[in-house]
Amino acid sequence: MHALEIAHLYDNIENNVTSKALIMAFAQVAKDEEVRKLFEWGRELTSENVQGSMQKLHKENLPTPSFLDDLVTTSTFSPFSDKIMLFHKMDMFAMKIRAFGNAVAVDGRHDIAFMYTTDLMKIGKFVDNAAKLMVKKGWMEQPPMSVERGKLSSES
Repeated sequence: MHALEIAHLYDNIENNVTSKALIMAFAQVAKDEEVRKLFEWGRELTSENVQGSMQKLHKENLPTPSFLDDLVTTSTFSPFSDKIMLFHKMDMFAMKIRAFGNAVAVDGRHDIAFMYTTDLMKIGKFVDNAAKLMVKKGWMEQPPMSVERGKLSSES
């Protein structure tokens, strides 16, 4: 494993252990059931990401960052609205897509590239579901879409 592969794995683990603790806390305090379920799914995805990356480093006898889950309190009172928590996690998961893409770009190993591309698809689905939920709840507007010319011409 070369230095950039190690650096990207380690960096992605560090980001994901933080993300995992935060999304666990958000799921614990979310008031809306749909938002809570999405957070719980996001926590599972993040756990899978972390475990996969840690296994790659452990296989090479390299250290990995520690989990931060123990820092999450037992409070069920939310200091933030479900809307801001969902937007934050949607944005953070979108940034994971960029980080995984950057890692794949410099990766020479097919097993690591496969791991990242599999994770990219799952994370992309989370971001898509989060955006749809935000639109459904009226917390975000539907983004501008391309014109469906076929539909327009059939309506005339």
